[in-house]
Parts: sequence; C-alpha cells; structure tokens
Amino acid sequence: MVQDPHRYRIIVCSGKTIGFIQRSLLESAGFGDISFRECASDLGYILKQGSVEPDLEMFKFKYVDYIKTMPLEIQREADFILKEKVDLIVTDISPVPIGAAKLAKIQSIAISNFTWYTAYMGFIERGYLQPLFDVYSHIDYFIHLSGSAEPHWGRGSLMKSGFFCRAPVKEETNRLTNLLKPHSHSKIVYVALGMSIQADHLDKFKMWKEDSCLFVVSSNLNIKGKNIHHIPSNYTESQNYVAAADIIVSKPGWGTVAEGVILNKPLILLNRSLMNEDKNTLEEINCRHSYKLAMWEELQELDLKAVFKVMNPKPQQEIANDINIKKIIRYLENIANA
Repeated sequence: MVQDPHRYRIIVCSGKTIGFIQRSLLESAGFGDISFRECASDLGYILKQGSVEPDLEMFKFKYVDYIKTMPLEIQREADFILKEKVDLIVTDISPVPIGAAKLAKIQSIAISNFTWYTAYMGFIERGYLQPLFDVYSHIDYFIHLSGSAEPHWGRGSLMKSGFFCRAPVKEETNRLTNLLKPHSHSKIVYVALGMSIQADHLDKFKMWKEDSCLFVVSSNLNIKGKNIHHIPSNYTESQNYVAAADIIVSKPGWGTVAEGVILNKPLILLNRSLMNEDKNTLEEINCRHSYKLAMWEELQELDLKAVFKVMNPKPQQEIANDINIKKIIRYLENIANA
C-alpha cells in the first residue's frame, strides 16, 4: 500500500494468477488507484503426478533451490518497494515480501491460516526450515484466519478472523441455477480438485455417470460429458457457481471451505494425510458444518445418490461474512494510518 492524504494507492503483486485477480478487481466497482504487477510465486506444494499427495523427494530438490534464490528475490522486491515508495506490505503468506519489508524498513502484515514454515514441517527436516522461520520472525502484524494454529508471529498486535468469502450476486446465482438445472438434473455438484490432477485420473470417477447430477468444473479440466459444465475461462466470480450448487467436492483448501461454510453447502473433502493446513481447517469446521472426508480411492467410487441421502446443509446460522471482512479492513486501515 502507498498512502496519500486522501486515499491509498494499491499495488497488487502475484504470480500466474495475476490476470485472474486483475479481471476480477477491475470488474468490481469502487476501486481507486490500483495497479498490477507480476512477480515470482512461492514454491507452494509439489504433488505427485496425478495425485493430491505431496511428492517429498521432488519437494526437497526444489525447496533447496528455492531457499538458495530467496535472498535474491527478497532484494529484488526491496528494490521495487523503495523505488515505488511503498509504505506498507500485506501478504498472504509469501516470505519474500516480508523479508523485503524488513530490508526497506517498512511494516508488514501477514494474513493467512498457515505459513510455509508450519506447512512444510512434515515434508523436510526441521533444520532446512530455519530460513523460513527467520523471515517470518520479522512479520510486524499477523491476521489469523479460521483454523490457524500458528505461533505468535508478529511484533505488533495480532488479530483473529472467522471465515469469509466473496459475496455471490443473487441475480447471477439465479441465472446460473436456471442455466445449470434443467428438468433432467436434480442436483448441481461443484467440483474443485485443483489444476494438478490430470484428466486421465478423473475419468475413472464413478460419479460422472450419475445422470441426475450436473457437474460444474474449471475451464482447464479436460474432461467431457453431457452432464459436465465447464466454467468459462473468462468468468472470475466462481462464488456464484458455488452459491448455485447443492454440494461441493474439493480439496480442503481454505478458500473453498470458507465458501462452503458461508454459503451453507455440504462438503466432500479429499483426505490429504500430510497437509497440516488441512488438518487445522477440518478441526475448525468439525461439528459446525456438514462434511465428509474421502481418500482418493474412495472418491473414485463415490456414490452420490447415497451421499445426498445422508448429507444435507445444517440449519442456516447467521454467519458474519461482511462483518469479518470489514473487521479486517479496519485493522489494516488502523495500521496504515498510524
């Protein structure tokens, strides 16, 4: 963020998702001075080919290279911060801008339900994680999202937030429901398994044969069928599809789980045994939300008719989506204006 007396100048930095973010934000109303910049991405998770489980050997190889290049990336980011006269960094949870903020002598705010330091604890020996610990130790403020089990990062005040998501538009949700739910289909199933899963593995799924269901999948998923609807590649507001769906099949990523909780949709979630992030998120929704865990092999044989008989939305509770978002905004503004 770069502040002037009347408003903020916001620079959005991201990797391969920058185009998506740009389209989504520019289609929304109410944004002032905002620009976009593509930059290096985090290492993230390295998955086995056609699997949802991490490839630990490949991860170790790529992680060592990532740590070697991290000081250069931090310096490059610090140079950009100084050139643009940035006053405040907000990151979700890349270590690079945090390290760069320290070099540039400005404050940093991290917002996440995890850090890569804790996410990688089951992947590699603890000693290899020290560089990440050292960088995260320089966080000034940390916003803990639902399910966070992080240590007390941040030298300033911390904040805790409940689940939130992008609000669907009622008229658009109704349009999609009418589009997706002709008389031949009784249920809409939103499938969000991620980009790493190859179509030849998904072809084996029994659920595609359930003619009473219409399946909504991402545009990049190369799988076809009379009851499969691909989200258009230029469509950014996928929360409208989630709102139109009857059930969600997904990895337990925080964003999709948050949409399920806020929009009161039952969840069928992949059981990824080595992901600490998943375990914490599942613990947060346990006994609060309707969900079923399934191993990859179980998901391939999933009987949706049987699932729909036992899985229904819990009685709708008041969930403070707008309140949580506004709370975070006020927290950011108080720090920016201090």
